[in-house]
Amino acid sequence: MIAMLLHQSSVLPEAVPVMSPWVDADLGVPADEVALALSNQDNRRVVKTHTPADGFPIWEGISVIAVYRHPLDVFFSLRKHNANVSERNDDEPMRWPLDDAFRYFIEEEADLDDFDRDKLATVTQHYTQTVLSNRIPNLKALHYADMRKDGRQTVELVAEAAKITVNASVIEDVAVATSFASMKAKAADFAPVGGTGYWKSDAKFFDSASSGKWRGVLSNDQLNAYHARLEELVPDPDARAWLEFGNSAS
Repeated sequence: MIAMLLHQSSVLPEAVPVMSPWVDADLGVPADEVALALSNQDNRRVVKTHTPADGFPIWEGISVIAVYRHPLDVFFSLRKHNANVSERNDDEPMRWPLDDAFRYFIEEEADLDDFDRDKLATVTQHYTQTVLSNRIPNLKALHYADMRKDGRQTVELVAEAAKITVNASVIEDVAVATSFASMKAKAADFAPVGGTGYWKSDAKFFDSASSGKWRGVLSNDQLNAYHARLEELVPDPDARAWLEFGNSAS
């Protein structure tokens, strides 16, 4: 969305992962190549990161937009993504049987030396250090559930947060181009490292766009364990509710 807004068009000169690299993800592209690609851009740059706000500098003039979704949807999304990676790694916890993978996800502590291993503790630490810490002036926090309800309004909110002035026709153009169906149809242009063979299928990176994937799959005992652990990691009930359901929680 941001790349399109900056270019005032849904037609971009390069694939999104090239223009806006995921700088802290080991997805087969050497770090020096990522840095060089960014340094060669002479326009305003868009960078994707999963690092919490206590892990990167907040320079003057930078706009930060953070997006969250229900942690249980994150869990099932991680399992889908790991099943779609071309080079199989059976040591990856998200490939384990559901019960074992879920126990790992909710019980393991965050490891700052291995922060790429996603688990409930890393999701909540990101949320705590980025949103709840008030570390970033004028931070815009968005929730996937809200974004899915109104794509056009989401584009307007993103444009405002990034301080990009565009007219209504561009907003509409970007909203259509960034719909789930449109992005899945051009998956190689939108999926992280799309077109490189990292994924078995770039299109499968975009699974279903649905939420509530745990319903009817996780047991009551598993859900109770999850809620107890989430309460431990995010004590404030309003903050927990927003992390799970966004603005609809209120």
